Amino acid sequence: MNTIKLLLIIISLPFLLIPDAQSQSLTYTSTDDSYIIVSGTSTLQDWELRSETLMSEVVFRSGNGDDIESLESVTLTLEKTSLESDQSRLQRSAHSEMDAGNHPQITFRSSDGTVQRNGAEYNITATGDLTISGVTRQVSVEATCVNAGDEMVCTGTRDMKMTDYGIDPPTLMLGTIRTHDDISVEFRIIYSQ
Repeated sequence: MNTIKLLLIIISLPFLLIPDAQSQSLTYTSTDDSYIIVSGTSTLQDWELRSETLMSEVVFRSGNGDDIESLESVTLTLEKTSLESDQSRLQRSAHSEMDAGNHPQITFRSSDGTVQRNGAEYNITATGDLTISGVTRQVSVEATCVNAGDEMVCTGTRDMKMTDYGIDPPTLMLGTIRTHDDISVEFRIIYSQ
């Protein structure tokens, strides 16, 4: 009897070691239709900086077909000088305060993530390191993503404080116009396979 059990285990062992054929990695890369908007307020008016030049990659683990089961990784790189405004003085001041000359990029690299399906949408939370101006903080970013076959459209908003990253809120007109510390980062990233 023990010999039969041992024989069955030996025969079935290779099948247990074969990965699930239904599970696979899905890698998406951001397209030129993506954007990030950083907005805030000042003592005079609301303001925003916008970039349509960003690079991001997201890797999901799929289950049956294209159903997403988990998030493997997210990376994002944004050149600070790509953040532009209709107000040229604000734009120059923001680039200067973010020390774009010495730290030209803003980066995010996930270390953990969750995926929850809600009908045709996926609610995704990516936790990782956000680096701005040489300061790295761990943050969680929430996004709503819609899978449209070869494309994935992810949108979300994250509130932050500039001073958390050593950035002095920009001033204009010799300090008479001051931006406030609280900012909002809105994104719409279109990924394709």
